[in-house]
This record gives sequence, C-alpha cells and structure tokens, in this order.
Amino acid sequence: MVPVGPGPRVVAPSERVVVALGANLGDARGHLLAGLQGLVALQGQTGHRLLAVSPLYRSAPWETTGPDFLNAVVLMEGPCDESAPLTLLKALWVIEQQQGRERPFRYAPRTLDLDLILYGSRVIDTPDLQVPHPRALQRAFVLQPMKDVQPGILWPGLGLQWQEYLADCAGPLPERLHDPLWPEGPLAS
Repeated sequence: MVPVGPGPRVVAPSERVVVALGANLGDARGHLLAGLQGLVALQGQTGHRLLAVSPLYRSAPWETTGPDFLNAVVLMEGPCDESAPLTLLKALWVIEQQQGRERPFRYAPRTLDLDLILYGSRVIDTPDLQVPHPRALQRAFVLQPMKDVQPGILWPGLGLQWQEYLADCAGPLPERLHDPLWPEGPLAS
C-alpha cells in the first residue's frame, strides 16, 4: 500500500480588486489605519486578501469643503463568484460605520470612506454598485496612489491607458506623505 498525501494544492481563481481609502475628520490617519485592519479581517469573512498598500497622500477636498483628506489605495485579491463584489461593498460599508461614518449629504466630510474602484475586469452597473467606480478617472487622489501600488493593473475598456487620465485631473496632484507608521508597499503573504 502506497501512502497517499493530501494531493496537489488547489488554488481557487481570484480577481484583482482596488479599493480607495479616504478620511478628513478626527484622527484621519487613525481612521485609515483602522480601515486597513478591517480590510485585513475580510480574508476570514469574505475571502478578500490585502496584497499591497499605496503611500499615504494628502489632498484638498473634492467638490466639498472641510479639512484636507488623507488618501490611499489598496490592492486586494478576491473571489471570482458573481456575488463577491456586492459582498465586498457591503463589508466596506460596515467598516466605514465602525469608524463613525455618516452620510448627511453627498461628498460630506467623513471619518472613513472606502470606495470599490475595480473588481477584476468586471463592469457592473446596478443601483447599489458601479464598477469601475464612475468618477475615479477624474480623481488624482485615486489615480496617483493606484499608479504607485499597481501600475500594471488593467482598467476595463482602457487597459493601461487609465494612467493618462491622471494628467487631465482638475486641481493639483495629491501630496505624498512620508509617514513611518503607514504600512505602504507589498504585504507579506
């Protein structure tokens, strides 16, 4: 009799996911760090795994007033099943609420904002979810950190041309911050 081992490891197919983080109320960096912790916890909850974190940026409020925002982008991988993007979106809302997010009006200042920018090559247009994010190509505070974290990621319908939109964004580019407490770069697997 020949001993049989566990067999070859089967890896479930996954898709690359981009999530943007922003905060401009209270301890903005603290809220973003808590948001990152919430995203790490999603691996056990939704199967989404954090791969890399962009540098931290400061930007002026976009279409609103208030304090400057701190922004970042994370690269994740997530399940390929049909319900995975909406499952992730709902989990992002929970993380925002845990940080005291309120939505009194569109573009209101916030303790934490988590936007699902891309989910693989999917194009989704439902009342609850639009992917790619419909305004991301107008926002330097999304595109610059996205370029830093994964310049080779493809945008549905644009490929790598999404990077050209950065030059056309209104307003100044966000200011890159060098924060020793911010865990930027690829994460250990």
